Amino acid sequence: MPQPQVPTPPKPAKNPIGLVALVVAVLGAILACVPGFMIIGWILLPIAFILGIVGCFQKGKAVGQAIAAIIVSIVGTIIGVVAFFAVIGAALGQVGHTEVTRSSPVTSSQEASSGQSSKDAPSGGETAETEDAAGKAGTSRENPLPIGSVLETKDWKLSVNSVNLNANEMVAQGNEFNSEPAAGKTYVVVNLTLTYIGNDPQGSTPLFLVNYVSQDGKSYLMGHTEGPAIPPEPFDQLSALFNGASSTGNLVLEVPAEGVENGVLAVQPDLVSDKTFISVK
Repeated sequence: MPQPQVPTPPKPAKNPIGLVALVVAVLGAILACVPGFMIIGWILLPIAFILGIVGCFQKGKAVGQAIAAIIVSIVGTIIGVVAFFAVIGAALGQVGHTEVTRSSPVTSSQEASSGQSSKDAPSGGETAETEDAAGKAGTSRENPLPIGSVLETKDWKLSVNSVNLNANEMVAQGNEFNSEPAAGKTYVVVNLTLTYIGNDPQGSTPLFLVNYVSQDGKSYLMGHTEGPAIPPEPFDQLSALFNGASSTGNLVLEVPAEGVENGVLAVQPDLVSDKTFISVK
């Protein structure tokens, strides 16, 4: 007796919605990574995701392409976000970054040495090494510039005039409502001068940063104290300066008292300039 043949299940029909979803997802993932076309990719990716879901519920039709579209749209979105922040970061680094010119005060000993005869001068190789070291001064905590150094950007010129590492009494006299530093901390007062050398006819408000970096690498921002601490003759950070105008005043930092002399200042003449490290002693 012949065996009855089991009917072959019908092959799922093609799923045009799934195919369209996959094409849109691939295109969206590509465009989401291309500067100038990212917004188009962000529009296409959610459309592909929705079409993929719809394609999965098409009765009697293949769902492989629809599932692939969902996966590609999700992965494409993740890659697109990463690409977006990479492009934005690169753009800010190129457009917003400000170069800093650093110069330190010339000591009398350096002036005297400049007048020595050529026979006492170092050889060419030694001179090159000295100039290279001087050019890198201030770019790291290990090689800070001295107090009195001048930092200059295209709009600002900043000079650190003095640093008081034991300024508790000075701060106490600055305002009757000032509090003592927290246990284990001490006040440091930095006196600086800021000059506006830009050409904005509306002037510009000072937006510099001064941090104290301790020997163990922790950073303490100016003005960030646990209690009120207003120094005498505080720096005016609210008034705009116009071309050629300068402002001088004091800033307070609350830092660890132990080893305070071993730290350095990290100074930025404006918010988008590199840090310059300056000695505190």
